[in-house]
Parts: sequence; structure tokens; C-alpha cells
Amino acid sequence: MNGLGLHPVLPWPVAVLLGLVLVGLCVAALLTRPAQRRRWALRTGAAAAVALALLGPGVAGAQAPQASRAINVWFVADTTSSAMARDYPGGKPRLDGYREDIPKIAEALPGARFSLVTFDSSARATMPLTTDTNALQTAVDTMSQEITLYSAGSSITVADEYLRGALTKSKERYPERARVVFYLGDGEQTNGQAPTPFDLGDLVDGGAVLGYGTAKGAPMANLTSIGESDGDITTTDGQTAISKASEDDLKKVAEQLGVPYVHREGGDIAPALAQAEPGELVEDASASTPTHVSLVWVLATLAAALLLVDLWLVSRDVSRITRAAREMEAS
Repeated sequence: MNGLGLHPVLPWPVAVLLGLVLVGLCVAALLTRPAQRRRWALRTGAAAAVALALLGPGVAGAQAPQASRAINVWFVADTTSSAMARDYPGGKPRLDGYREDIPKIAEALPGARFSLVTFDSSARATMPLTTDTNALQTAVDTMSQEITLYSAGSSITVADEYLRGALTKSKERYPERARVVFYLGDGEQTNGQAPTPFDLGDLVDGGAVLGYGTAKGAPMANLTSIGESDGDITTTDGQTAISKASEDDLKKVAEQLGVPYVHREGGDIAPALAQAEPGELVEDASASTPTHVSLVWVLATLAAALLLVDLWLVSRDVSRITRAAREMEAS
């Protein structure tokens, strides 16, 4: 053990302000209510324990080896209107499959750097490379299909140019880090042209193409604005439009990237990762992370004990008052 440290359970300003308010109110009552001084002393002690707990005190420990990999990972997700076709298991949209699988993959690759790239008529980085998995989770949670009104057809390989640039920069800046691509989509080409093949050469070291949806297809939600839909998309003759997944085209994308193709219907992500062979990528043996033993539970226990004593005192006083009232009525 190397010393005491603080790991606030809330942002610093919020934790300090909330602690001061709790303790301040109790101290004010302690000073202005002498008849209840004992009870307010207990409450002040409990408030102080809670205020300290909000700061997250902990005792530092040794450096723990981190199962980290020296890799940069790009998730390339198809967010065209077909992402909202409801033929993922449970009648869910395909986009829900992306949201389930991306965090699973990130959890299986601790220490890696992750970037989220989405594409419809063009490709863009929704999140740049980072080790912050919380930021990745937020980006995945807020990922949305394109607004239907602006949909003008797209190509399943429209991310080629963006990926080539990103992977090239990564190779130049981090030559020691492997470059991994997980492509998530349904393979439906909607711009009326044959998809231009991915041309990334030897820039991709591993990954997988993850396929969602069925050949039978399903209707797609008509997105009118971010997060709001208005029924299903219809064709020009008023019929419900059906999006059909194309495994053949996804397999071609996998071949172009030099990675395996895996059809996804939820469940364990391990089979997809096994085929992607992340275990053969370079391990970052130098990575480690400090550990600490949290003392929050000690303070929380103390606060609870003080409040239980306070509750007992209140119950005792109420019992006395009730008994005295009954005796007065009886007399």
C-alpha cells in the first residue's frame, strides 16, 4: 500500500458542493436546535461521512498488469436507412445489433484505441481514436440512421477513401500498432451502381466484416429528425419499402479487406473475434494500470450506523409521546 488517494464518485465540483451543503445544513440545525442536539450531532456525523464518501477515498496498491493490445481499431458502421430494417432477432432494427456488438468487442480488447466511423452517402469519423471506452459507448448509444428525407442512395464501400487516409496516418504515426477494422452492415447497395472495391492494400492487419439482417428483408423506419420516426419508408407507389441484406456483397467486402465474414444474430461475440484472430496481434507488454482499494464502503457503513442510531432515538421519543398521550386520555 502506497498511500491515500481520492477518486470522486461525482465530478469534483459537484461532489464538493453537495458535501458542503449536506454538512452545512446539519451544522446549522445543530447550532439552532439545542433541544435536539444529540440527534443533529448524529446527523452531522452521517452527513460528514457521506461528504467524504463522495470524494471516493481509496488506498493505493501495486501496479496491475493490463491485458492490453497494441492495436488501433476502427468500427465502420452502415447508418443508411437500411440500418433501421427490423429483421434483427426479436424484431429489432439492425442498428441495435451494432450497438450490442461494438461494446462487446471493445471489452474484449482492453487497452486498444478505438474509432467509430459511420457512413451513408459519405463517411465520417463519429469518434476519433481514443482509449476512452466511455466515450465510445456514448458514441454508439447516440449513433443514428440518416434522416430519410436526405437519403440519396449509397455505396457499401463509400468509406474506402476515409479509411485509407486514417489507416495510412496510423501506420506512419504508430508503426508498432496493428490496424484492425470491424465493418458492420447489411451489404445493401442503393445508389444503383456496382460498389467500387475497397483498395487498402496491406493497411489492414485484422478484424472482421459483421453482417446483419436477412435476405427476406424487413420494413425500415422513416426517420424525420434525429431520434424521431414517422411510420415506415414507402416507395413512390405507396408500398412499404423492404430492405434486403446481401451476404454475397458483404463477403466480397471481407475478401477485399482481407478479413473473415461473420453473420451476427446477437449472443456471444467470441466466435466473431476468434475468426478475426485478435490473439495474433502484437501484445502491449508494458501496459499496466494502478489499483486502489476503495474506502467508500467504510464511510457508507458509518453513515448508515449513525442514521440507525438517530432513527432509534426518534422512535423512542415517539413511543414516549404516544404513551404519555394515552395516559392523559386514561386519566
